[in-house]
Amino acid sequence: MRFPVIMTLLIVSESTRPCYPPTGDIMTTTDTNSIETTTASPTEHKVSKIVLVLLVLAGLLIAVRTIATMREEVRMINSPPPPMTHIVVPEFSLTRHDGEPFGLTNLKGKVWIADFIFTRCAGPCPKMTQRMASLQTVLAGYDNVAFVSFSVDPQHDTPEVLTNYAKHFSSDLKNWSFLTGDRDAIFDLCLRGFRLSVSEDPDADYDDMIIHSTKFALVDEDGKIRGYYEGSEDADITRLVNDVSKLAQQ
Repeated sequence: MRFPVIMTLLIVSESTRPCYPPTGDIMTTTDTNSIETTTASPTEHKVSKIVLVLLVLAGLLIAVRTIATMREEVRMINSPPPPMTHIVVPEFSLTRHDGEPFGLTNLKGKVWIADFIFTRCAGPCPKMTQRMASLQTVLAGYDNVAFVSFSVDPQHDTPEVLTNYAKHFSSDLKNWSFLTGDRDAIFDLCLRGFRLSVSEDPDADYDDMIIHSTKFALVDEDGKIRGYYEGSEDADITRLVNDVSKLAQQ
């Protein structure tokens, strides 16, 4: 496990080491008429030593980061799949962004990630959708992984609106479904099905009109929720990728 770290240090220190004459050395240039000698000044030696020290420190920093990354990878590889919860996603009947009906049966046998967003949201929703797009890219190697984004503003977010919105984030929507439908059904699914918060204030501005959770929910092949992950936290997203990978390989 230490070999890559040692190699990193060697590569950094050897390949980037400055070339300068040792203290007291004489650099000599000769032509047929004269011999010119120049002695490196103390200032030049001091600068060279400082550069060398900085390079060594940079190498140590890379080594520390490499060790931390390797330890995290080992921990994630050896970690078990996320534990089951008692929460089972209930049946639902909504409409996909392409106009096709979509329900829980369409996700049977899939490991899937869900979030709740709306297209007029100028706050966390674009960031969450971008996160989901990144997850889609990272997990592209798994055919049994799907992504589902529920709109909590279904009266505005028609299939056409959702399609236009989705195209800003992904060019491949085969395994990513943006859903709309009955407002009460979606709110009930969010609150009682996924146990995530959502509320509405019709008199507020678009940014504050609908307040909803910014968490991703991971659902297994049997429709059971296996975990929640804060969409704004890098550590949670890393954990989510690891958990999806574990479930997808079972």
